[in-house]
Amino acid sequence: MMCGMGCRWQRVLPTLQLRTRGLPLLPSLWNGAKPPALPMWAVASVSAVSPDGAGGWYEALATSAPVRAAEEVLLCAHAATGLPWWGSILLTTVALRGAVTLPLAAYQHYILAKVENLQPEIKNIAKHLNHEVAVYANQLGWSKRVTRLTYLKNMRRLVSELYVRDNCHPFKATVLVWIQLPMWIFISVALRNFSTGGAHSEAGFSVQEQLATGGILWFPDLTVLDSTWILPVSLGVTNLLIVEVSDFK
Repeated sequence: MMCGMGCRWQRVLPTLQLRTRGLPLLPSLWNGAKPPALPMWAVASVSAVSPDGAGGWYEALATSAPVRAAEEVLLCAHAATGLPWWGSILLTTVALRGAVTLPLAAYQHYILAKVENLQPEIKNIAKHLNHEVAVYANQLGWSKRVTRLTYLKNMRRLVSELYVRDNCHPFKATVLVWIQLPMWIFISVALRNFSTGGAHSEAGFSVQEQLATGGILWFPDLTVLDSTWILPVSLGVTNLLIVEVSDFK
């Protein structure tokens, strides 16, 4: 929506500048005739491109190789299962969660568990290191700043050695985010390309027509917004419950 508003303002500003300078506006290209109405998918595609003909950041994302790969995955899943689009989208989501998200989540918990098991050893090292640094500080007359910097430097080194020894650096626990987040962004953009007819494949327009009748229950048309907000609200509530249950544990 912000992209569409930005493009409209960019089209209006040159007109306002011409009027301010007293210059005549360009004659209509349609010679008074009513311009042909564009379908919704065409309007969406045009609004995603800047007036100078160069695509914006979203256009670059929508035409990127990962998004095209996501489109192919969705098309292959739909063709292989023979289900309506709502069923194939649901099945693809479950399959990706089972094949990608679940193993990465298990690996994340494994790394965090190993880090947690190191905490007693880290506390013991911190206690002894603090004592040794204090002894050296008294002997060499270090200032409080030098003492603290020496302690922190050696503590970071010792903790890093523990992480290397047990192969459990906390950064490895973030691999789920770095893989899952881009994957769902590419899938979401691919679905949007299908719904607007902007899919970069020969089946793009036929997919849009299939999505228009591929829904179920209160959302029979998958190319329009959910006016009831049932899906986004239920998704938000479900994610909130997952987070609360995880924190409670």
